[in-house]
Amino acid sequence: MDILEEAGHEVVTAEGALRHLERTAVDIAVLDIKLKGSMSGIDVARAARERGIPHVFITGSGGPATRQAAEATGPVGFLQKPFSPAGLMALLAGPIREKAHGN
Repeated sequence: MDILEEAGHEVVTAEGALRHLERTAVDIAVLDIKLKGSMSGIDVARAARERGIPHVFITGSGGPATRQAAEATGPVGFLQKPFSPAGLMALLAGPIREKAHGN
């Protein structure tokens, strides 16, 4: 996730993400479906959705059931690994711009 940090975004763990969702204004959550530990990106996405925070998934794996569970969280997009930095920034630009304009 060096690409995100270089673009000025903060990268945190799943647990850190949940803390941020509770205490910090978050423009968009960028999540991998599979995370280390007991939580998945889908768990974090559910929490983001409850708070009205848009989220996108970046993933390189997952069968149909996993994809269906991820889609049920209402992501604004999916980006398949491997991806280009330009593809990631383009995916993020729309939701960030919409949130900045109050949409």
